[in-house]
Amino acid sequence: MTFSRRDLLKTSAGAAALGLMGFPAMAQTDTFIVNMFGGRWENDWRTYIMPQFSEQIGRPFDLDVGLGMAWISNFRAAGVDNPPFPAVMLNEKYTAMIRNDGYFEELTPEKIPNMADVIEPAILKGNTAVTGMLAPLVIAYRTDLVDEPPKGWADLWAPRFRGQIGLYKITNSAATMMALWAGEHFGSGRDDIETAVAKFKELAPFPQIGYSAQLTPLLTQGQIAVAPIDLGEVKTMQEQGVPIDFVVPEEGMMVFDHSFSVFKNSPDKALGEEYVNFVLSPEIQLWMAENWLIAPTNKTVELPEELQKWPLQPEVVSQAIRFDWDKTLAIMPELNDLWERTI
Repeated sequence: MTFSRRDLLKTSAGAAALGLMGFPAMAQTDTFIVNMFGGRWENDWRTYIMPQFSEQIGRPFDLDVGLGMAWISNFRAAGVDNPPFPAVMLNEKYTAMIRNDGYFEELTPEKIPNMADVIEPAILKGNTAVTGMLAPLVIAYRTDLVDEPPKGWADLWAPRFRGQIGLYKITNSAATMMALWAGEHFGSGRDDIETAVAKFKELAPFPQIGYSAQLTPLLTQGQIAVAPIDLGEVKTMQEQGVPIDFVVPEEGMMVFDHSFSVFKNSPDKALGEEYVNFVLSPEIQLWMAENWLIAPTNKTVELPEELQKWPLQPEVVSQAIRFDWDKTLAIMPELNDLWERTI
């Protein structure tokens, strides 16, 4: 499979307008359906990416647009034997919720050849998923409002940033990761949620935001000066002329793992595997790096010079702080409850 840059910028004339509600794949068996986040993710996937795969498989496509917990609820309602579509993209936090319930096919390079070229951390537990989108989480700061930039996560507690910080809600995996890190850094370990919540209480009050695109306006307007945020939002703000820069935390950056799995009981399982292979291809991985600042997990991707200033290189992302989401899910209810009651 080889696509030119011009090919990748084609728009879709054949996308089916299904108005997805529930499980439409059952009624529209000829339409290849995959899920995707909304906003620019949906627009770009629908406009630039999926038309190429649609042409490759000779079938129309559509997107089920939503968020992780809603998809998980739908999968559980449909059951293991009746998946709504062949392959799924989820934050690893959500993949872990159902990975042991028999939904997913074991992924191997024999079924998905591009897996042979991905970085080792991209192969997730039990080969139930492979990371196709790796979004670096860095610390952004307003250069006009911050005299001394932060160097790492621990600097968020520096007195000079008091009242200037924005953070994610605890329901966002970024806040969960930061709480685990704080428990380990300030307390006895990643499961020390009492210490973690107490440390974040020290930063209150601060805006708690559901997802990255909601932090961007606060930074743009100068309502906050420092925030953890995914790298793509930094690029967007810089292109808009916002005086903003970022640091890769000295303790190590964190990452949003957007992993891809294949439903083993889907009648289109083979096409699901082909789709995951397509996402892992050097062409698509490069497109995501250039347009979204997604770090390629396919190590054969050669990043152009203009991307070298961003922390996207395999040797950088391979060193990111990682979390065991199976273990994390066991403590999340208590963590979320304590956070909501305390902060």
